[in-house]
Amino acid sequence: MKKMLAIALVFVLALSASSALATTYLTLGTGGTTGTYYALGAEIAKMWMANIEDLDITTQPTDASKDNIVFVNDGQMDIATVQNDSAYYAYQGELYGDGEVYDGFYAIGSLYPEAVQLMVAADSDITDVSQLKGLNVSVGSAGSGTQINAEQLLEAAGLTLDDIAPQYLSFAETATAYQDLQIEAGFMTSGVPNASIIEAANARPVRILTLTDAQWETLTGNYAFYAPATIPAGTYTGMDEEITVPAITALLIVSKDADEELVYQLTKTLFECTDQISHAKGAELKVETAIEGVPVPFHPGAARYYAECGYEVEVGE
Repeated sequence: MKKMLAIALVFVLALSASSALATTYLTLGTGGTTGTYYALGAEIAKMWMANIEDLDITTQPTDASKDNIVFVNDGQMDIATVQNDSAYYAYQGELYGDGEVYDGFYAIGSLYPEAVQLMVAADSDITDVSQLKGLNVSVGSAGSGTQINAEQLLEAAGLTLDDIAPQYLSFAETATAYQDLQIEAGFMTSGVPNASIIEAANARPVRILTLTDAQWETLTGNYAFYAPATIPAGTYTGMDEEITVPAITALLIVSKDADEELVYQLTKTLFECTDQISHAKGAELKVETAIEGVPVPFHPGAARYYAECGYEVEVGE
């Protein structure tokens, strides 16, 4: 009897070990805990785990695009959400301006447009980006995609970071600094609406600035990946009119070393189970737009899914 119990126990332990070994563990890099990357990333991870067997995903908050690219490139993370412009710069060796190329990742697909939202007080006299000269302005976390966008919009208005008093703050820190009157303006690149701007506006009404026609022409002439995005009136307290602002695209990337079949399943599930994503941005995840605004090659697993849907994309080697 004892011998039979021992054999049974060994069998159960063997099954358990086999099951554990079969589990695939992934880390998903997102963004700040109040931003869209983090909230949507958690929903996507939950949806993936509910539909793909033996998959365990840890959602990791980060300082967003630049950090995420480095983490995936260096093997510290497997998947991440980044801005498409940051991905472009990484492949060109311009992510940090030092010539170092970060190309250890491929694309899964575009998720949704991200608006560059420049927040000022609703009762402020500031009506043009050029008027930020000499002011305390949050330009996002140091090294973030928001910082890149802030510098580019300032450039379009004839300014540099040296012309303002830049504050390197996360979205949550920007909202707090705005409420405490420590900054006159704050850049946030994200989906619309942004939770931190909602928080700030509820305490102190805001306006969102955009560019003049001449500034738009300069911006898009220098950086072709920008496109217009509309923020409806009433999105934030104090915002009474619809406004069109520059936007880039949120891009889902994955390590070049990721298994092709796994990435195929991740891509297929992402676009075929969007009804299981409760975040509002889930409704914007569509195959037909996933292949747009992608400045780097697609992972072979993702490309296989798009081919099944009738779309031909650039495939990584």
